[in-house]
Amino acid sequence: MKRFILILLAFLMVCPVFAADDDRGLDPTGWWNALWDDSQFCYDLYARSALLRNSLSIGGGLSLGVETAQFRFDFYTQGDYFMTPVGVSGTVAALETDVEVGVSLGWKFLKFWAFNTYLSCDIGYYAQLIIPQRYSSDLMLVNNGLMLRPKLMTELKIAKYYGITIGVYYQFPLFPGYKDYNGFGILLSIL
Repeated sequence: MKRFILILLAFLMVCPVFAADDDRGLDPTGWWNALWDDSQFCYDLYARSALLRNSLSIGGGLSLGVETAQFRFDFYTQGDYFMTPVGVSGTVAALETDVEVGVSLGWKFLKFWAFNTYLSCDIGYYAQLIIPQRYSSDLMLVNNGLMLRPKLMTELKIAKYYGITIGVYYQFPLFPGYKDYNGFGILLSIL
């Protein structure tokens, strides 16, 4: 075992001597600049639906960002309308909606033909807004906080700036905890 470790250490020490030389040399920012070499503008207009409190919410959003060969960085804004306000059909609320703004970070881990598959995560600030049944002219802020949404998305690239994406996600408010907004959902990008 000691021989194996000594051979492995010798191999690891000798390998950098025979490494290929490039124009960047030992520049510590070389990897960062290489990350952005083939970057391009990206955008999405999407529809989404989530199963929360045993009821569906429908919504959509818009994201704008930068896409590189391996990563995607987006700023997004989105909103949802809840089919059953506050999870109870009746006299509690006439309307429930939420709005959210945030950042989405994605990693392209699979590419096949014109398909790209991303593993990404949204980190955003959400606000739950309701109109109580008794005060139908008042829009009230009920809950707000930090939302985390891991996603798995597959995109079909049709043209340079056009693709269709379908994905699944699980969302949960990170801080403060609000279990009513924990749930699975699907999204469909139409632009």
